[in-house]
Amino acid sequence: MLLKIATFALLTIVFMGCKNPRGQILDGPGMVRDSADYLVTGLRDSLVGDQSGVDDTVEDIVLDIGEMPKTAVRQPNPQPPYALYVNWENPSDNGSGWDNIYSVWLANEQAGTVIKVCVTNPMAEAQWERMRGMNSDGIDVPLTQIAAADSVMFAPGDVRKVIVQGCPDGRNVWTYIIDPYKGTALQLPSSSGVISLDPKKKEIFASSYRYEDDGRYVVLKAYSLDGKFLREVGEKTRE
Repeated sequence: MLLKIATFALLTIVFMGCKNPRGQILDGPGMVRDSADYLVTGLRDSLVGDQSGVDDTVEDIVLDIGEMPKTAVRQPNPQPPYALYVNWENPSDNGSGWDNIYSVWLANEQAGTVIKVCVTNPMAEAQWERMRGMNSDGIDVPLTQIAAADSVMFAPGDVRKVIVQGCPDGRNVWTYIIDPYKGTALQLPSSSGVISLDPKKKEIFASSYRYEDDGRYVVLKAYSLDGKFLREVGEKTRE
């Protein structure tokens, strides 16, 4: 039985551009990146608890928590007994910030089990051309095309889903909703990242920028956990 999730605190920082870019600097949505499918292993899970809705065609791989890399860093805002960890997979580059690869882990600390949610691919393909509409829904992407994991968090009201986002192109925040139980991922059309979460309504509020005749504006949009666009929230804000 899933534990009742406490209300997330609002994230107070609106992404006005990316810090610590992790890949080639591109000029916003619509640019094309070359793709290299990095090997992703250890995906899917069957954590202790309700397994309804799990794709039975996908082999479940559950690891002992001791098999998670010792260098993985526990992330803020755990949902006991669940916690998220991020591991830097290639520290040999001395922190250059280019083409870094990270793995994301979902642990049941009480049961002592863990699954690998995803491994980032710094050459993941940009999907902006598939999300051209102002109020478009999220789109399905392969787990081999998760570009970055600068921050991770539980989906609001559902610890079975994980939000992973990062800034691989020096300009845009790429945001994904990953269901490790089903081995699926959605990318939101947001270009500036998650601003707040509503666990009660199970809604994600993410920011996007857009250009009009008199300049650049930021718009806050609400999405469901299935990546569906729900509505714009509040007024657009001039940058």
